[in-house]
Amino acid sequence: MAKKKKLTNREKKDRAEFKKQMQEKGILPPDKPKMNRKKFIEEAREEWNGRDNECYIWEEYLMVAMSYMLMQREGMSSRASLEAVGVAKVLKVAIRLREFSKMVREKGENEYKLTDQYNYIKDILDA
Repeated sequence: MAKKKKLTNREKKDRAEFKKQMQEKGILPPDKPKMNRKKFIEEAREEWNGRDNECYIWEEYLMVAMSYMLMQREGMSSRASLEAVGVAKVLKVAIRLREFSKMVREKGENEYKLTDQYNYIKDILDA
């Protein structure tokens, strides 16, 4: 399979103009505004920390939410989204934390350093 040739600046400009025309005619949807990731994370954290503590099945809701996120694809392609990869990392980190906890208990210890725990999962975070 041959490599795709990079577009020239002129071709990029022509495509951008064509896209803009199609958006003005209503054929293509308008561009979505960029997400402020930092703000989104803070809002989610605040919502989560302020959640209803009378509910005892938050784990079930989390598992269903993660299942939906794992199914996310980029556009019409079958390529997994970055969000889906992030959720997969969360699942892998949770499994690895459980392994770490078992390992510590099997050694007969009940205390550990956070740096040891972090080093045990670091490779997943860096992937």
